Amino acid sequence: MTAAPTLDVHGRLSADQVAAVRALVAQATAADRVGPLSEHVMLHLPRGGDDRVRNLLVTADDRLVGYAHLDVTDEVEGSSAELAVLPDARGHGIGRLLVERLLQESPDGRLRLWAHGEHPGAGALAQSMGFRRSRVLWQMRRSLHDPLPEVHVPDGVEIRTFEVGRDEQAWIEVNNRAFAAHPDQGGWGIEEVQLREAEPWFDPKGLFLAERHGRLVGSHWTKVHGGGLRNGHDHPPIGEVYIVGVDPAEQGKGLGPALTLIGLHHLQQLGLDSVLLYVDESNGPAIRVYERLGFTRWATDVCWSRGRAQPAD
Repeated sequence: MTAAPTLDVHGRLSADQVAAVRALVAQATAADRVGPLSEHVMLHLPRGGDDRVRNLLVTADDRLVGYAHLDVTDEVEGSSAELAVLPDARGHGIGRLLVERLLQESPDGRLRLWAHGEHPGAGALAQSMGFRRSRVLWQMRRSLHDPLPEVHVPDGVEIRTFEVGRDEQAWIEVNNRAFAAHPDQGGWGIEEVQLREAEPWFDPKGLFLAERHGRLVGSHWTKVHGGGLRNGHDHPPIGEVYIVGVDPAEQGKGLGPALTLIGLHHLQQLGLDSVLLYVDESNGPAIRVYERLGFTRWATDVCWSRGRAQPAD
């Protein structure tokens, strides 16, 4: 890298800027073997990003060498950011430049910085800038060649699959009750569902709904990653326990484990080799459930947090 980097802050991105960001992300993913940006960011990126989102672009030598996504909408937890640096431009201070500007752009000086895959360089940068580990997300996996337990659905509950155009609102209402205290999964609107329905991986036959007396009380949304360029990946397909949500009134009755197994059997019947899921490291009960189902820890995402800067004495 010969030219000094230039950093610009944008709202929505143009089509050319989106293409440049996606190319940078692809190169970072290939180098690190994990994507630097979350699903939420990648889903909204084709349209230029969300409203109220700030996109930070670093250019040098007439190419994009760094990108950061800043979400300032969470007034409770504080701003949240993710970033990516072009592999052959690393070691030139671009990551630090992005984080310094992210802190300036945060409305109240607080910032949560996600490092996907627990990359050692990301951790070293965060610690050197006064961030602390505040949340850890595990990716767990299991083979689908191993036998699965039988499914035992609670009495009075019927299972069916999702119908596009009919079930969105009921699903949102149950999901938001189930994840009312969850920082990422709660508070969804219809747009969040419709964005996913438009994705190549979406399959309503892989979204299982549990009803009691005709009322939705829980669901398991499965997902398949990969399987060729049609899905935007060139690695073998892998299943995911994407979202398992149970209405609080139904929790503790065995519906969650039943829905989880229904989805696992579905993914197994698709002929997939393995399945993954994400769970908070602090959620010991859920981890123990998944371990009993044969899941083991595979990778780690870390959230690094920094509060408001303290005034000098």
